[in-house]
Amino acid sequence: MNSQNEHDRHEGIQDFIRELSDFANTAEETLTKIENDLESNKNLFSVFAEKMFAIRGTSEQLGLPHIAEIAYLGEEISLKGIQAETRPQIRKCVGSLWDALTTVKYLLENYTAETSEEQAILKNRLQDTLKAFGGARPRVNQEEIEKLLNRK
Repeated sequence: MNSQNEHDRHEGIQDFIRELSDFANTAEETLTKIENDLESNKNLFSVFAEKMFAIRGTSEQLGLPHIAEIAYLGEEISLKGIQAETRPQIRKCVGSLWDALTTVKYLLENYTAETSEEQAILKNRLQDTLKAFGGARPRVNQEEIEKLLNRK
């Protein structure tokens, strides 16, 4: 990658970090509201899911697939939280999402550092949580999308 592309990528990541601070405030407030009244406020998981979806898209555009994967897991856990039926399930989702948020912030702020061990630990924990809730929604890959579009 040439130095101009690297500079542009660095600037894009810095902009993303600034945007994330606004998201982090919203996400922290949302998780706190859920914690204060687990059953009544679990619908607020949708706010968190939307933010994780946005982080995932931006991370993919900036070439940060490890952050995109954590955001994807956070998005899926958020959606499971909306459907959670018991207080312990809701608490489990909230705890996992605090971990995801904290780690995404750390990884972005330290995107040039070696953090593969921390990422692997968190991904495993998030994947285990997601499995306990029945797994992620089915995904469609680019090839499947193209096949569907060609049928029309």
